[in-house]
Amino acid sequence: MEKIGGRPNRRTDSQTPILRSAGLYMGVAFELPGTIIGGLVVGYFLDQYFGTSPWLLIALTTAAFIGAFVRLVRWVKFFTRNRNGSNGSQGDPKD
Repeated sequence: MEKIGGRPNRRTDSQTPILRSAGLYMGVAFELPGTIIGGLVVGYFLDQYFGTSPWLLIALTTAAFIGAFVRLVRWVKFFTRNRNGSNGSQGDPKD
């Protein structure tokens, strides 16, 4: 049984591997578009506030796309290592 914060982690013992994998994939499915939508929204409101339309929208959306792409590459590396069996942990990818 794995320990988290000094306590035993019973959650991973009660979940099937399919549920753990589905949770990871759902996290990726919401994280990547959420990053891009967040860049769009923040850029739009900053443009409205500063009157710089559309420059901050374009800049922040581009930055969000780059951030989402970097995160996607990390997720792909994590899932590849996990599938090959070289990394048995089910945590967040830290490259």
